[in-house]
Amino acid sequence: MIAAQKSRSRAGRPKVEELAERTDALLATTEALLIKLGYERTTLNVIAKEAGVSKQTIYAKYGGKPGLLRAVLQRASENSSSASLAAEDDLPLYEGLLERVRRLINIFRSENAVGIVMISVREGRKFPEFRDEMLRSREQNLLAPLRHYLEHLRARGLIKNVDCGRVASMLLWSVSEELLEVAATGVVPALTVQQIEAKAAFIAGFYRDAITRFGSGPLIAAVQSD
Repeated sequence: MIAAQKSRSRAGRPKVEELAERTDALLATTEALLIKLGYERTTLNVIAKEAGVSKQTIYAKYGGKPGLLRAVLQRASENSSSASLAAEDDLPLYEGLLERVRRLINIFRSENAVGIVMISVREGRKFPEFRDEMLRSREQNLLAPLRHYLEHLRARGLIKNVDCGRVASMLLWSVSEELLEVAATGVVPALTVQQIEAKAAFIAGFYRDAITRFGSGPLIAAVQSD
């Protein structure tokens, strides 16, 4: 088994800590199976057997395979640095952008992220629920935190007439460009620490200049409804 239940209460109901451990073990097992077998072959029967739980337990907690996938993607987000993308720090504009670009690069170059992307490429059209959960996770765990951070910058007066949602989306695509190569080849491009830092510095500098010099232009300006 990839992950067995680690501990049990001696008597009565399991403790909160034990429940958390079991949940984490189940999600870790599911993630490993998804990357190894793909979405189609990772059935609830396979998951239940490998994790040492019953299908009924999975249905009761997650409602089925799409719900379990959602929990796996949420766990992956929490285990990465994506949650800190929205942090309302007081860093100057460039330094704050640079820090977030670095985090995003690390997220997109992780083994698990690459594995999930490859599944999406292979099986996304065949299984719309997988594609939908991927898009939902991208919105909730990446786009929304970036948008929140940019809105914080706007509240601090560091940026002005900028559509924070549009800029967040463009920034995300800029950082994740090499995922296209990963999707085509299945291999993460080899980059040195210096190359990664240079990429992060370029992207952060580009968006700093774009949102400060051209923030009122049609490319990224907020659309005024009044």
